[in-house]
Amino acid sequence: MKKKYLLFTVIFVGLVASCHDLTLEPKGQLGEAELFGNESGVRTYFTRLYNLLPIEDFVYYANNNNDHRDQGGGGYRPDNYWEAGKNSLGNMSGEFVNSWMKVNNDGGEYWSYNQIRDVNTFIGAFPKYKDGFSTETYNSILGEAHFLRAFYYSGMAKRYGGIPVINKVQDPYGDPDALNVKRNTEYDTWKFIHDDLQFAIDNMGANSEKGRANKYVAAALMSRTMLYAGSIARYTKYLEHDDAATVQGLAGIDESKAKEFFQYSYDAGKIIEESGKYALYTAKYPDKATNYAYIFQDENSSENIFIKDYGKDVPGDTRLRHSYDALMCPQPDMSSFVGAESYPSYDFLKLFDFPAITEADGTPKRWDKRDDFKADIEPRLRGIAYFDGDQLRGATFDIQRGLYKTFKGLATDIQDGSNDAPINKDGNRILGARYATYDHNGTNILIAGRHGMYAEAGIENNCWTGAFVRKYINEAMTTPEVREYQSGQPWIVFRLGEIYMNQAEACYELSLLGETSKKAEAFDYIEKIRDRAGCKVTRPADNTSNVQADYGYIYPIDGNLKFIRDERYRELAFENHRWWDIRRWRTATEDLKEWRPRVFMAYHVLDEDKYIYLDERENWNQNWNAEKKVYYQAIPQGEVNKNNNLLPNNPLR
Repeated sequence: MKKKYLLFTVIFVGLVASCHDLTLEPKGQLGEAELFGNESGVRTYFTRLYNLLPIEDFVYYANNNNDHRDQGGGGYRPDNYWEAGKNSLGNMSGEFVNSWMKVNNDGGEYWSYNQIRDVNTFIGAFPKYKDGFSTETYNSILGEAHFLRAFYYSGMAKRYGGIPVINKVQDPYGDPDALNVKRNTEYDTWKFIHDDLQFAIDNMGANSEKGRANKYVAAALMSRTMLYAGSIARYTKYLEHDDAATVQGLAGIDESKAKEFFQYSYDAGKIIEESGKYALYTAKYPDKATNYAYIFQDENSSENIFIKDYGKDVPGDTRLRHSYDALMCPQPDMSSFVGAESYPSYDFLKLFDFPAITEADGTPKRWDKRDDFKADIEPRLRGIAYFDGDQLRGATFDIQRGLYKTFKGLATDIQDGSNDAPINKDGNRILGARYATYDHNGTNILIAGRHGMYAEAGIENNCWTGAFVRKYINEAMTTPEVREYQSGQPWIVFRLGEIYMNQAEACYELSLLGETSKKAEAFDYIEKIRDRAGCKVTRPADNTSNVQADYGYIYPIDGNLKFIRDERYRELAFENHRWWDIRRWRTATEDLKEWRPRVFMAYHVLDEDKYIYLDERENWNQNWNAEKKVYYQAIPQGEVNKNNNLLPNNPLR
């Protein structure tokens, strides 16, 4: 007698497994009872579901839409994942400056109903095995399944808005009309995610084994997703879309629902905060710069709520090792691979406590040594980026663009660094190739630093902006170890710093919607973050004036909310939040409107033997430009071809 079994081939125990639905003779394979009837079997079944969660991490490659579509696609399991930093959400949002993808797509196609079917299969069948578990364990596992389903749905909801909500296993041989499910409204989609997560919070235990969720992980996902939904409700009306998807509520949520979702986010954050299980990381005090850097290097950080494990010794095709160190550090001194590819812009650096590089009279400030300027940099920024004079793997960062024979005049005389500027002509500004030297009074000196910006060179291993990324770099690795696929530091999916930023934003939004007592609470969270960061001002002054015109936004925004958003950018930079933030705030089209990144470049002024920093245009004069269509991704055409009920498609499609 033949039976239907779920066949699992375990590739990496505890991390990866693949699933096929086959009809076979039962020859030692794992059937439903073996998988759902005991904790070990459940762990095996959930392993694959965890590995395929829509987490934009080290290997997320945003424009690989069609890779591994059976596993969700959308760039989550790219074939060329060693170079994912080139085509990341950091590129799309302008966090990373390099020469690869800008805003030329909107986040990668992602359609995870295969995985949702697997979760629905479990939720539907698991009650048959309830007697094999204690009540506490049974409830926790069932809650975990609801958490997983909510995570998968959230990956689609933030891209498409309203999608079909399917909470039971469909019969593939059933009525075709029943299989062609219509899209739910965006409100109903996010509300379904809320209900799944509320079930998870109510039923899951407070503790879990490494790599699996508990009730606080579910609360963290609730905090993040409900903040997203609240912003959609609050700001979508300003887009003034009037197409069918908008009119039918498939793309957008009525503003009256904003308070509901912000409250959900706030309540979830309180669950985490009041548990006492997590604390802002302070293990490396009193050095607040090193302390911030080690949030992302200490796997046992008190701040970590949920991490995704990586390991350099796992099989290569599992996507559970990465190349972040090799592609963020210059070679040959700090990387043994191609070297650095992506850099932070000067625009970003200036969001922090950062020293002025120009005097009040407009002339460039002079320093005796290049790295003297670092004395006034915010400690958190020192933990996010490497500057000239910093050390890594036994080498010192040497970041200089070139030389000036003399510099008489204003900083603006460089005309954004143009070769045609008079001050840069006739050999007064000297640029050079890598390791090229210049004879100065009989001494050969490097024109550009060992890790500086070289003339006539590509962006790889060439510091185009004046700084390198430090966040997430594994400083314990030696240079020979820094190669492709040899990094294993985990990706932090949820940490307390994000929850505090979620709380600050939710509180302030609620205060604008009538909960006035929440305003002070919003700044309490900001103060905690900024105190840990080492900021000069930990609690900014109250600013309720409308700053809309300063940023060209399509809706009014006061100084307090803008500060909270900027603080979120500062705290969560390079953690793949920024793209989703400017989408949900509906500011991408203004924040990335013909945006050309600025860079700050060090020069040695030879006749003074002094150093100056100049604010220049990025060398390739690239620009980012987000159009309105980025706020909603189109339902994949292949899915529409199979199910015409997915129409109408999203705005501007």
